[in-house]
Amino acid sequence: IGGYELSHYRKGVKVRAKTDALDARLLARYLNNEGHQLHPWTPPSPLYCRLISLFRRRAALVQARVSLKQSWSNEPLLKTAFEHQIKAMQRLEILLEKTIQTQLEAAGLGAQLKRCMKVEGIGLLSGARLLTSFQRGDFRNADAFIAFLGLDLRISDSGKKKGRRCLSKRGDPEARRLMHNAAMSARRTAAWKGFYEALRARGLSTTEALVALARKLARVVFALLKNQSEYLPKGI
Repeated sequence: IGGYELSHYRKGVKVRAKTDALDARLLARYLNNEGHQLHPWTPPSPLYCRLISLFRRRAALVQARVSLKQSWSNEPLLKTAFEHQIKAMQRLEILLEKTIQTQLEAAGLGAQLKRCMKVEGIGLLSGARLLTSFQRGDFRNADAFIAFLGLDLRISDSGKKKGRRCLSKRGDPEARRLMHNAAMSARRTAAWKGFYEALRARGLSTTEALVALARKLARVVFALLKNQSEYLPKGI
């Protein structure tokens, strides 16, 4: 049972107070009404935990490096020392990427990673991140995988009114950032340029088109991993 869902359930049934006794009754009520939709939670594998930790540390390192470069851009007095610091951070970033690849290869997933990277736009990091997410559970279909990444749309319609579409963003933000980068790269390739331009021609903004392309890339990679099939570029 997710704390986020239970908190909103409490508000929905108008429970205004929060005590241990009320929480127990609320849990019993929730299980009675929604228990058939719940499924057992399984702990993540040690490999998954290690990889997620590496990805998060790399994300923090990149964010810190970019922030430092922006804040120190107009400081000439310590320019040489700062450049040495930035290069050291870049070396650590490369080491993290190599460690991620090594962890996957040691787990026997090197071939799977190469399978992912055959998709135009999918590089080492985005492929490794999708492969890591795939290891988390037995996803029923591509929609479940997309939802796990937080790339699924949250729709809010009422009658004839079409509400604003937005991402659920329930998954790891670093996975979405890497997929956004993958979509940025893929839209320039011959394989995906037409798909991206068709989305833009339909009136989608640049961000919306990139998100749709990121979802498409994730679906393709999921199909390759699920079916253990090889990627065939368009036109072959």
